[in-house]
Order: sequence, then C-alpha cells, then structure tokens
Amino acid sequence: MAVTGRYLFTQPETILAILSVVAIYFTFHLGAESTSDVLLKMIHFTSFSVYVGMSFWVTFVAGLAMYRIIPRHLFSQVQSVLFPKFVRYCMIFSSFSLISYYLLVKSTSNGLPLKKLSGLIISVLGSVLSCILINPLVDAIARRNEVEKAEKVGQGIGNDNEGCKKLLDTNEQYATLYNRVVKLHGASALVNLICLVGITLHLLVLSYNVKIE
Repeated sequence: MAVTGRYLFTQPETILAILSVVAIYFTFHLGAESTSDVLLKMIHFTSFSVYVGMSFWVTFVAGLAMYRIIPRHLFSQVQSVLFPKFVRYCMIFSSFSLISYYLLVKSTSNGLPLKKLSGLIISVLGSVLSCILINPLVDAIARRNEVEKAEKVGQGIGNDNEGCKKLLDTNEQYATLYNRVVKLHGASALVNLICLVGITLHLLVLSYNVKIE
C-alpha cells in the first residue's frame, strides 16, 4: 500500500514555531530590557542547553542503549554516522556558548574573565580534539569490521563476541586494527570526559551568577 502525506511536524516547521514565539515575546516586552542583551542571553542559554543535552544523552543514554541491543557491526555503522555529527555539533554549540558568554560578561570584568570562561574554554578545546580524533576512529572501526566480516565473526551483541577474541590470537592485521580502535576510542572517551568536566564547571558558574526573580 502506498504511503501518502507526511509527518505533521518537521524540522523547518519546528524552527519556524520557535522563532514565532520569540518574535511574539519581544513584541510584548519592547523596552523592558535591551533587545541585543536579551538575544545574547537567549543565544547563550540555548546553545549551552543544547550542548549539555546532546553530551549527556549520547554519553549516558544513546551509546549504552545501542551497545546493549543491536549487533556489533550495525552499532558501528550507526556510530560512523552519529558520532561525527555529534562531535561537530558539540564544537559548534560550545563555541557559541563561549562567545556569547564572553560578550555578556566582558563589560563587568577587567581583562579576560578566565575564571568565568574556564569551563567553556575546556569544552571548546575538548570538542576540537574530538573532531580531530573522530575520523581516524571511524576509519579504524570500518577496517576492523571488514576483517571481522571476512572471517565471519563479530555478529554478537555487546561483549558476546568470542570469535573476535580468538581472531586476536591468529590474525596479526586484525590485532593491530583492534588495538588502534581501542586506543582511539579510549582517547575519545577521555576527551569527552574532559568536555563534561567543562560543562560541569560552567553549570557551577551559572548557578553562582544567574539570579532567578
């Protein structure tokens, strides 16, 4: 049976709805506060909240869930698409967060307010490192999977891959690729941890400096 129609909500329509809410809000609050200051605050809180949400979702929910329920090679295919987008969006939104927050606090600080910016600086640097690491990691995983498929192993879920463990002892090329994946994945996980530390630091900064009325 042919499928007709489309989903009620799509990304462009969702963005349009959000922008409409912003426009209506500003219409009823003209003169209450500088429009540029309000927009800058909104850019900061939006970019930082998106960055925090992505980081915690991928780190604590999506990755673990997929690892436990889908076969190893399918999981790798999803990773090869999802993770490059994830690290690039993290770099974009952490950069927006840093720039917008700097513009917000520079007028009340003498010189560069490193104490207030330290968490975001850590996050941006970590995101840049993640972008550098992700392509070699994806390439190494793809090459490792090619060997596994040729040897008809690696079809299990999670740690259920006895064939892969045996292949480590009999195939030198596979052992080299496997070790490369482990090292790159370990480095990527460490950098992600550093980014989460940066996020936590900035959450503390906001908690001490944002007043809720």
